[in-house]
Amino acid sequence: MKKQKNGNHLFNVFTYLLKNISTKIKAGSLKKLSDYIFIILEKITLKFPSFLYEYILYYEDIVESEIRLADITSGDKVLHIGCGSLPSTAILLSQKIGIQTTALEKNPSSVKDAKFTVKTLHQEYQVKINQANALNYPIESYSVIVVSQGIEPRYEVLNHIAKTMQTGTRVLFRTFSSNTGGITSQDTILNTIFNVGKTVLHPQHGLLMTILLKTKTK
Repeated sequence: MKKQKNGNHLFNVFTYLLKNISTKIKAGSLKKLSDYIFIILEKITLKFPSFLYEYILYYEDIVESEIRLADITSGDKVLHIGCGSLPSTAILLSQKIGIQTTALEKNPSSVKDAKFTVKTLHQEYQVKINQANALNYPIESYSVIVVSQGIEPRYEVLNHIAKTMQTGTRVLFRTFSSNTGGITSQDTILNTIFNVGKTVLHPQHGLLMTILLKTKTK
């Protein structure tokens, strides 16, 4: 995908909000605000398809960091849970690793938009869009699972993954960090269901971070 970060004002404003306001908001409230803003951004982008590339490239540094964090290779089978209307993560992973990816979304309207997006970008053979509820979706065959920060109920979904994933599967969970860059008290519950590994911060996206999770050993 050709880079064309042309400084569109819409994305510059959103980045500014994340970097300068997120540090002043509690994680729970920040999640709600972020989810709301992303819904608006997706709706605007879908009305102006010329924004599609820029929206997708907004996630490029996040995906590149996650590829390094989980050591994702062409031998992996990748699932992205909570792709929304614009499955940027699945598209970027497919292109950068050279694999076919699966993007999961439970909202019928978002699934329709996601299929429109991959078709518009000629990625329909690289990215498979599935409509399903992550709470009962079979994930045993995937070696890498990316979980969006906007999914709900987030801990129930993560618990389903922990109980059904194969040993060796890597889970990349996007969430918000504390103001000091650590895992929030809300997310410490992860220690009860996973082995919590390394984390990577995404400073260009406010307090967004990714946590590497693996099968909990007894």
